[in-house]
Amino acid sequence: MIKYFVKTAFRNLLRHRFYSTINILGLAIGITACILIMLFVQFELSYDKFHEKSERIYRVNLFSVRDDNTNRWPGSSPPLRNTIQDEIPEVEEAVRVSQYWQPVMHYKDKVFNETKWCFADDNFFKIFSASFIYGDPNTALVEPYTVVLTESTAKRYFGNENPLGKTLSRKYNYDWTVTGVIQDFPENSHLKPDFLGSIKSRPSNNSLNWLNNILYTYVLLKEGAFNSEVDSKLEDVVKKHVGPFMTQERGESLEEFAAKGNQYKYYTQPLTDIHLNTEVIAGPELSVNTSYLIIFSLIAVFILIIACINYMNMSTARSANRAKEVGLKKSLGSNRNKLVLQFLSESVFVTLIALVLAIVLIKLLLPAFNNLMDKQLVFSSVSNLYTIPLLLIFGIVVGVVAGSYPAFFLASFNPLTVINGIHKSEGSHGNLRSGLVVFQLIVTIILFSGTFFISKQLNFLQKHELGFNKENLVIIKNAAYLWTKKPSFKSELLEQPGILEVSNSVDIPGRSKYNSTFFHELPSEARLLSQLWIDEDFLKAYEIKLLQGRFFEKGNPSNANSIVLSEKALKDLNIKEPIGKKLYKKQKSEETTFTIIGIIKDFHLNSLHQEIWPLVLFDDDDAIKSAGAFFSVRIAGDIQQNLKNIEQTWNKYADGQPLDYVFFDEDFGRLYVADVQTRKIVSIFSVLAIFIACLGLLALAAFVAEQRTKEIGIRKVNGARIGQILYSLNQNFIKWVVIAFVIATPIAYYAMNKWLENFAYKTSLSWWIFAVAGLLALGIALLTVSWQSWRAATRNPVEALRYE
Repeated sequence: MIKYFVKTAFRNLLRHRFYSTINILGLAIGITACILIMLFVQFELSYDKFHEKSERIYRVNLFSVRDDNTNRWPGSSPPLRNTIQDEIPEVEEAVRVSQYWQPVMHYKDKVFNETKWCFADDNFFKIFSASFIYGDPNTALVEPYTVVLTESTAKRYFGNENPLGKTLSRKYNYDWTVTGVIQDFPENSHLKPDFLGSIKSRPSNNSLNWLNNILYTYVLLKEGAFNSEVDSKLEDVVKKHVGPFMTQERGESLEEFAAKGNQYKYYTQPLTDIHLNTEVIAGPELSVNTSYLIIFSLIAVFILIIACINYMNMSTARSANRAKEVGLKKSLGSNRNKLVLQFLSESVFVTLIALVLAIVLIKLLLPAFNNLMDKQLVFSSVSNLYTIPLLLIFGIVVGVVAGSYPAFFLASFNPLTVINGIHKSEGSHGNLRSGLVVFQLIVTIILFSGTFFISKQLNFLQKHELGFNKENLVIIKNAAYLWTKKPSFKSELLEQPGILEVSNSVDIPGRSKYNSTFFHELPSEARLLSQLWIDEDFLKAYEIKLLQGRFFEKGNPSNANSIVLSEKALKDLNIKEPIGKKLYKKQKSEETTFTIIGIIKDFHLNSLHQEIWPLVLFDDDDAIKSAGAFFSVRIAGDIQQNLKNIEQTWNKYADGQPLDYVFFDEDFGRLYVADVQTRKIVSIFSVLAIFIACLGLLALAAFVAEQRTKEIGIRKVNGARIGQILYSLNQNFIKWVVIAFVIATPIAYYAMNKWLENFAYKTSLSWWIFAVAGLLALGIALLTVSWQSWRAATRNPVEALRYE
């Protein structure tokens, strides 16, 4: 029976090549798009699941509310780890991991500016899975000044040598003994250090300051333990330890702090949730907003539905051509179930052919898709044991979905009426077909609207005032390597005619990661401020406005004890006549007392997804010398000549270390990678959606013209003009687009409003976006069907009357 069904399906495909090609091509494109998008979504959802104990690993975050400002911070204080291990029995292990450190390291003649060095406790590998190539995970981080390297990092420094026991040097600082080499962390890891140093090497990471949340703390729960129990006991830890420390340092008890409506508590976040949660700010790697994954998944599903609708429409529209076949088979004894099975088999057969074509397309398109998404997605239809069975199941399911309605519809024909030639394929089935076409157009208009609106929002972000000039600004990213040669390098750069300003800083806008609490008079009034260590030329390099007082002055010894605040910081601290006033960092002491010398205009340290943060600027020679990793160089004139001059000057001081630079607007643009990816995906797949829908419209227009051949001939004989015939053939398609536009517009409006919630600064929802999307859909639909309509309308009426 299966052989008979396959033969019948194959004959039908050959007999109606035009419609078969459209069905197969539409399904193939739909399946390709669906699988590509779902590969990306599946990859994003797989973050950190490679750890063997991932379901029991949690990160301890800080939740704070102060003066209605709510923050979720991934950091925690240094003493928390030991307290958790001593006082919370549900925790099996706890480990601290530092934020990324950026040292310049060298081995013999090899020197690199590193960006992903972390410090960790010696039990790191008891919690996180890592495959050791060299070394012992139990002892690798026990001693201070020991370090574990990833495989690719070890090869950079040591080639194929066994690096155990060898020494890496931090320029002008300490030596580090290599005690282990592990395989690289996979791409789907939220934590991807190249170096793991012993945390015992950093005294600041072992302090007893309960309010200095500078570390990531991860816990491994015991089997059967619940994180809700840990959260409850973390509240007790805050009361027992943070409360007294807050009273001692700020002169305000935890109860007094809470009575003002404030909150301060630690809570656990599942490891596998970290990458998918954008509420927690400033983690080691950029997180992805789950709303994007939902959007992508919906696009994949709807594109596949559009392809299935094409198959349904063509099968039901051409039902009259198969009515006699059904009538004859029924009169010869075939029952309804066998006919349903036959038509479903045909649908599955067509879908499996489309699936084979889709696999070929995926293999061809995956490299380009990876480049588009900046991922390394893999689609293996052979090496993975489960891939082929899953693809077959997927193909069968799609085939059954696409063919179910046509199968039951065709099998329901009355044999007597169809043999007598009085069967009609319209009525309720024609209405359903119209509804399916409208649905296709609704999806298309929504996708077009989304494409235009996302582009409008991204253009808005690019043109929005950041508070500084981002144009013509070159960022040298490995400036820390120059160390004491920085002043000479900077002076020589400024002698170049095309270089206007040069500033050295620890961080730059878009990369700021340091913050701390500051207060003016009472510790209880402390506010969380972002911190930036810069030199005296920062304002000039970024063209930031000074509103009050003065800025740091070159060679002025008072710089070390002075600070400059942003407008937002001044407002949050509520200081009147701030110039000359004192500000304290965390506590009152000689080392933490600073004098306010100036107020600058607010500027954006982070992306426009977030409100402007309050900011404090420091000019600390020691910090700039040791950690000033960035030179910001403002240029004018010939860009290539300026870059050449910068490189020549760099080579003079860098002892062979290659220059690593980027234009600021490109570097800042990485904060919008997810938004740009969304625009690209919505744009590309909206084009695919309209293409698939147009395939269906083309086939439907051809069928309608074929069915109305005699009518067209009679109309032409009676004097109808070509324009009238075209309108007659196209009026249904126009009506469908109008209905789709009316339904799609409020849906698209709602979806875009929800998407805008991800931004603190947003553009307006303009009416013209929806109008253009509707007109574009109408124009494409009419262009598609008019070709068939024109052929029918211009056909010789004599040929038309001889039809059939």
